[in-house]
Amino acid sequence: MKHLSLLPILGAALCIFSACGSDDNDESVIDEKPGNKNDSTEVTVDWKDPAWYTVNFWERTDRQKAGLRGPVKKWHISNYTTYNEYEYDEAGHLIKKSYVDTDNTDNNSEWRYTYDAKGHRIKAEYSDVFSKGTASEYWEYEYNNTGKFVAREWFMIGPEVGDAEYGIQKDISRAVNVIIQPFSTSHREYTYTFNTEGNLVVKEYSYYTEYGLEEKKNENTLEYTVVYAGEYPKSLSSDLIRFRILNITYYPNGMYKDFDYMEENSYNYDTGWDRHTYKMLDNPRYLAVESFTLGGKASMISLTPQWMNKTYDEHFDIIKNTEGYSDSQDPTFVDTWKNYTYDKYGNWTTRFESIVARYTGDMTERTVNRVLEYFE
Repeated sequence: MKHLSLLPILGAALCIFSACGSDDNDESVIDEKPGNKNDSTEVTVDWKDPAWYTVNFWERTDRQKAGLRGPVKKWHISNYTTYNEYEYDEAGHLIKKSYVDTDNTDNNSEWRYTYDAKGHRIKAEYSDVFSKGTASEYWEYEYNNTGKFVAREWFMIGPEVGDAEYGIQKDISRAVNVIIQPFSTSHREYTYTFNTEGNLVVKEYSYYTEYGLEEKKNENTLEYTVVYAGEYPKSLSSDLIRFRILNITYYPNGMYKDFDYMEENSYNYDTGWDRHTYKMLDNPRYLAVESFTLGGKASMISLTPQWMNKTYDEHFDIIKNTEGYSDSQDPTFVDTWKNYTYDKYGNWTTRFESIVARYTGDMTERTVNRVLEYFE
C-alpha cells in the first residue's frame, strides 16, 4: 500500500455548490486607475517596490511570502460570517491564524506559532473551543541544515497554490507532528539529511498510542530521496509514495517557474498516473499560477480543470481566470476581478469580482472587502 504522506493537491473549487453567498450585487466601487490617487479615499498609493522584492523567496518572512506590502499586523476578508484571520508580529512572522465564525463561536479555532531568535518557526499549536486552550495538535521543528533549501513533504502545489509558500523551508532538519484525540495520539516524525551527492534524504517514522498507554502501535518507517539541481529540489521518484516530481525549474529569486509532477489515481481512483504541469507567474511579489494543464481525465466531481489560464495586472493582482473541463480550447468558466482599490501601501482593500459556481453555473457579482490592520 502506497504511503499518503504528501498533502493532497487542492482542487480549483471556487464557490463549489452554488453562487458564493447571498450578498446583494454591489457595483459601487470606483473604477480607479492603479497608481493614481484613489478618488474614494483620497489615498495616494506608494507603488515603489519594497526592498524585500529582491530577497530570495524562501528567505522571506511569512508576511512577505503572502505578498503583503507595509507593516501589516492583521488581515481578513470581511464579507462573510466565517473567515480566516492572519496575524503577524512586527518582524513579519505569522503568529496566529484564526478561523472565525461570527454566528457560532463554538466553531472557532486557531493555530499559534512561535519562533527562535533567528526567525525559525519552532512550534505550531492548534486549539479550538472544545480543547479549552490546550493544543490538540502541534508541530515542533529543528534546524541543523544551515544554508540549505530543504524540500518539505508538501512541496507540490494545486491549481490555486495550496501551502506552496511552505514547500521549501530553509535550514530545517527535523519536524514532529502530534495529533491528540480522545482515545489515541498519533505521532509522525520527519528527518531531513543531505547525502554525499547533495540530494535530500527524507525519513518518516510514525506510530500511535492509545489513551493512558505507552505502547507504540502500527509503527511504520519509510525513506525516499529528493534529487537536487544546485541548491534547489528538482525531482522525486519513489514506489513508497503516490507522487512523482518530474521536474522543477526556478526563477532567479527562487520562486517556482515550471512545476511538473504526477499523482497516482488522483481523480477517479482508476486513472493511473495523472500529470500536472504548471507555469508560474514571473513576478517579485508572491507565488502565483499563470497556467495549468492536466495530463489525465478528471471528473467534474474533482473540480480540477483540464486546463487553466490566469491573468494579472501590473501589481500582480489577479484580474481574470479561464478554465476548461475538456480538451476544447473554449473555456468552461470565466471569472474576473476588477475595480481594485488600495491603501497607501499598495495592498488591495476592495475589488469587484464575478465568479461562476462550478456545479450550478450561477454567477455571483459582488464587492469584496479586505480589512487590514498595521503596525504604525
